[in-house]
Amino acid sequence: MKNNISENEQFFSKVSHDLRGSFTSILGFSDILNDPCEKLDGAEISEFAARISKQSQDTFELLVNFVNWLKLENYNYGLNIEKIELNDVLFEEKAQHQKKLTEKNVTINIDVDSSAVVLMDYEILNLIISNIFVFIIKTCCKNSRINVSSTSGESKYTSLEISASCDNNETSFLQNIDIKDLKNELSFPIIFAVKFTEQSGGKFKFSVDQENNLNIILNLPKN
Repeated sequence: MKNNISENEQFFSKVSHDLRGSFTSILGFSDILNDPCEKLDGAEISEFAARISKQSQDTFELLVNFVNWLKLENYNYGLNIEKIELNDVLFEEKAQHQKKLTEKNVTINIDVDSSAVVLMDYEILNLIISNIFVFIIKTCCKNSRINVSSTSGESKYTSLEISASCDNNETSFLQNIDIKDLKNELSFPIIFAVKFTEQSGGKFKFSVDQENNLNIILNLPKN
């Protein structure tokens, strides 16, 4: 119990620190744009606006994850448990991340049985898939392929396998990743995905093979 509290305190502290840092950056960029003494040309204004936009999006995603983690960790209520078709969520999240996929010329191939369903909160399931996609898109090689397929699992679970080729620059980090290690910002999406999966009654398995292929197997409750 004491170790769990310590881990949660560390996690809370890390998220709080990152949120403060993000808002500080947003406010700093905004102050520069609003300062009449700053003589910015069009290109500089566009650059600062783009930085504000990216930082705001990253901060929003972190806040949404954090609020839902608090809801699951401390209250576990307000959830709408329903039967959900996995393909609906997978294709929705693929569309949400299309811009980032296009930037790296990465494709997502979804080959999941149309009958695959889970019994979960829709928002939590979306966050699990979204965080996994964010993590893989950041770490996979350019011009690579992300494969998503359904697999045979235990009777009470619907199993989902997600795989991709990792960027060589991230191989060391991936091979030694520990969901309790919060030193690398890349950890955040996968940490939230693991927490949301386990707190929803599922199982999360993460591995990297000798050919630098990232493999994630999700066992999600279906009854």
